Amino acid sequence: MDRGMVIIVGALLTFASSWLGLVLLPYRQLQNQQPYTASPGDDPYPRQLSEKALAGVGVYSANGCLYCHSQQVRSARFGNWWEGGEMKTGADIRRGWGNRRTVSRDYLHDRPTLLGTMRTGPDLANVGSRYSPAWQHQHLFNPRSFNAWSTMPSFAFLYRREPVEGGKRAETALRLGREWTVNPGYRWRPTDEEWDRILASQPGLADALKAANPGHFDVATPEGKARLLDFWLTTEEADHQVVPTADADHLVAYLLELRKAETPLPEAKE
Repeated sequence: MDRGMVIIVGALLTFASSWLGLVLLPYRQLQNQQPYTASPGDDPYPRQLSEKALAGVGVYSANGCLYCHSQQVRSARFGNWWEGGEMKTGADIRRGWGNRRTVSRDYLHDRPTLLGTMRTGPDLANVGSRYSPAWQHQHLFNPRSFNAWSTMPSFAFLYRREPVEGGKRAETALRLGREWTVNPGYRWRPTDEEWDRILASQPGLADALKAANPGHFDVATPEGKARLLDFWLTTEEADHQVVPTADADHLVAYLLELRKAETPLPEAKE
């Protein structure tokens, strides 16, 4: 170990230079950065999150969303896609994940900054500008109600299935067919025997479904029964509904306020 001291000093210098370059210098450069105002009277950017959205940050972190989704729109020079047999670049902006690359100012109010660790799913830096509240809730409840191939887990535990009071659904109830709500988190379909029992127990069901589903078919035939079943599964349950919990509302509020890479910034020019 005649060179032990050299190794120790070299390791210390390596860590020290890394800390100076990656921590201290960026901190000194950015510590006085302020929100951007394009002209007097305009609201400064970025905006502070609302109280509900701030609560949603905790739900987002607790459920591991950052392990599959990033919040960083890459430069137009980063990323590839194929079009007309030709490879082109700038995938993030091309996909509509933001109007520009994200920069440090976009994260001024983020505590913590949830840049993410990988992209199993799409980037969420600007997801608030892409989807409605109803879409966000349905997607969280079961992503496969939109895309059968989705690998995102269902967050049905953030919702509760409850009886409909007085025949009137809650305003916040998800507008989903019974194929998704009878067994939350899964796509439900009755067996042939169960469907026979349902039809037998509700004599007027076939007529009602046929009236709402125009077309000439015979419910007594296997094809007719199958068509009726497919339609019936898309209708809402009469006596039950699915409503979001407070955590679901907070999480969706946070997602809707994710609007990074939307406001032009002078330092974000390519």
